Amino acid sequence: MLQVSRLSDKEREEVMSKLLSQLMSIDETQKVEAMREMIKYMAEKATDEEYLNLCRTNIKLASSLPDNVLSGFLKVRIQAVSQLPKELRDRDQRLLATALQGLDEKTREKIMKAMK
Repeated sequence: MLQVSRLSDKEREEVMSKLLSQLMSIDETQKVEAMREMIKYMAEKATDEEYLNLCRTNIKLASSLPDNVLSGFLKVRIQAVSQLPKELRDRDQRLLATALQGLDEKTREKIMKAMK
């Protein structure tokens, strides 16, 4: 995942789009586990910039999902993050908030609406 976070925006989006498709095709328990491990790895190993790169790309891709799928995706992400140690949860939340602030208003609104 570190290598993916270092790709150009276009290349990162292509790779993450394929990974998102794969993630959406597995059962709920596996989704939570896969997402937890990815977030844990990035929270432990990535620089803030690398983490933000992935967050921005993932948010952009997730915002293109239908509302019901987006809500399910965010629910899985929340579950995955809740299983992380506090320091990793805190880092994830801080960087995710930063990534959300840097998005266009339409994308941010869609994500915030789906999180409710």
